[in-house]
Amino acid sequence: MNFLVISTTLKNILVVLKDEKNNIYTRTLTENKSGNYLANAIKEVAEESKTNIKNIDEFGIDIGPGSFTGIRVAISTLQGLLIDNPEKEVYTFFSSDVLYRSAVNNNPNLKEKKLAVLKRARENAAYAAIYENGKRIFGPQMVFGEFLRDSLNNCILINEEAEYFKNKYKLENEVLYSNIDEKSLIEEVIKGKRVKIKNLEPLYLQKPLAVENLEKQKNKIGQ
Repeated sequence: MNFLVISTTLKNILVVLKDEKNNIYTRTLTENKSGNYLANAIKEVAEESKTNIKNIDEFGIDIGPGSFTGIRVAISTLQGLLIDNPEKEVYTFFSSDVLYRSAVNNNPNLKEKKLAVLKRARENAAYAAIYENGKRIFGPQMVFGEFLRDSLNNCILINEEAEYFKNKYKLENEVLYSNIDEKSLIEEVIKGKRVKIKNLEPLYLQKPLAVENLEKQKNKIGQ
């Protein structure tokens, strides 16, 4: 089975293709505006693996939490690939689960501990997900300073973005970085929810700033 996975909300954009022989081919995009090169990265892993894109059986896509624009680019790209098959079901997954799984796979002792994955949402807000005994027990949700100070007791913080909140709110939690590996990524993808490609949507945890600004303007006009 040929399996293509796209993630645009981790530190780097990832395109991973696992072929029928379980060989894995990866492209990592780190440049500014790297979403512009997503379609080309998919083409490159297909060519390297000698896989015709039409022969890819399964697809997985990261729906958040993270950059709304980045998720939209990924969804549009995948919908373009499957434009002739709108009923096709694809796997969806959360990038926070991938960060957790990578941390535990790299250090199995962490599975018995309480971990929290933090990703920056805005200056004063984080996307948070909490895990215990191998399971997600909270989130992903957008949370603010009070939650970070009061609800993460005894949690080890995962992800280098957690360092920002540790410093900002003077948290005493330990912070561990989680290097993503393809095994962890694929493990999480195949546990994800399947959605028809035509119904694919980002994970909505906050309104886009443009929408909030428009609502504020309307409220001012109505006053």
